[in-house]
Amino acid sequence: MAPRHPNARLRALAQEAGWSGAALARSVNRAGAEIGLTLRYDRTSVAHWMAGTRPPAAVASVVAEALARRLGRPLRLADVGLAADLPPGGAATGGVVRENVPPARSALLDLTELDAAQPRSRPYRLGAPAPFCLAAPSGTGAPRAAGAGRSAGGSGAAAADRVTVAHVRAAQDMLRTFTTVDSAFGGGHSRAALTGFLRSSVAAWLAAPAAPKARRELLLVSSALACLAGSMCFDEQRHGVAQAYYQAATLLAAEADDAPGQAAALSALSVQAQELGHREHALGLAEAASAQRSRLPTWLAAAVTGQLAVAAAARGERRRALTVLQRSAELLGRSEGGEYHRAAHEHHESEVLSALGDRAGAVAALRRSLQLRPPEERRARAVGAARLGELLLDGGSLDQACTAWHTFLDDYPLLRSARADRAVRTLRSRLRPFRATPSGRGVLARLQTP
Repeated sequence: MAPRHPNARLRALAQEAGWSGAALARSVNRAGAEIGLTLRYDRTSVAHWMAGTRPPAAVASVVAEALARRLGRPLRLADVGLAADLPPGGAATGGVVRENVPPARSALLDLTELDAAQPRSRPYRLGAPAPFCLAAPSGTGAPRAAGAGRSAGGSGAAAADRVTVAHVRAAQDMLRTFTTVDSAFGGGHSRAALTGFLRSSVAAWLAAPAAPKARRELLLVSSALACLAGSMCFDEQRHGVAQAYYQAATLLAAEADDAPGQAAALSALSVQAQELGHREHALGLAEAASAQRSRLPTWLAAAVTGQLAVAAAARGERRRALTVLQRSAELLGRSEGGEYHRAAHEHHESEVLSALGDRAGAVAALRRSLQLRPPEERRARAVGAARLGELLLDGGSLDQACTAWHTFLDDYPLLRSARADRAVRTLRSRLRPFRATPSGRGVLARLQTP
């Protein structure tokens, strides 16, 4: 049995942060919940870590992230004495620290490494460099891995001899297919297939030579595929991996000098930060996406402006949120089609009004959104109906809330979505006090039916 060494680095960082063992444990538990880890550490657990016991690799990364947030600077596993190849508090050798979680060295390497063996080991990094600061300069060609033409980032996938229009068309067909499946059935059905396609095919194509036009088209569709992979991981509550895919999408779009791709990924990152309660970060990301507005198609300009309104409302900026929301509506009114439609805008309006304390207005907007939602957008309709149930119950309308939850349960059996699963847990919890009422009993009975 290897001897244990006290972890002087971890102890020193906790002291610098002004945290007791219990405070550090609580922060680790909260950060772990963001990536789907149910952690119940306490001060005793932290005392064991400081004495030299190492937590599991996934938890070690979360410990580093929790301390990085508190101290306002990035920390590696070695910095907190939890790198697997170093004794805790020991010195690094050779100037290289081998991290359990591979860093996002480039968009190409991300596509070959993300969502692989241990997706839960990548924490959501609040202190990570903003993707708009990481963007590669345009006009420099695709990011390339060492050994390009033989393998892509060590994934074992052989690179194409030369990328042609046929490769681009294949990727575009896959994008359409995966988008349809995700919207109708949730990210859980096809996330592994999409991320596998990115690793086994797209990364290899990005490493291969191509004519300038084919190269740019490949970068555009690769960015969209990476952003979709992020959305699927987000839907599955794999937030650390989702964040890295979104950042990879931003890098690929920047390489192609594609403002729409960058704005879409930044806006998605804002939605994710909002979901996790990081409101200031969400606002900064939404502002970065909105800064591209003059270079975007009208429908996408409306979409990123709508998310900016949501982020501003969450920060309590009432006047700004309502003004920006109106600007989004005006842009949508001038749009001639696109992925952002009236149902999506009404959903944004509902979120804004809810954050500003106007529950009745939020309910009305969400009802309009559900009425306008296209049939093929099953997941969005289900999540919206579940949210409507919560808002109605908050206002004391039990029967109407149960009607909304019945609508949610009509769609739920066809979904593989961690967000939908979470809505079921919320439903059960919220209805438990009303289980003896006819309406509450009826909804809960449906959850007992196989």
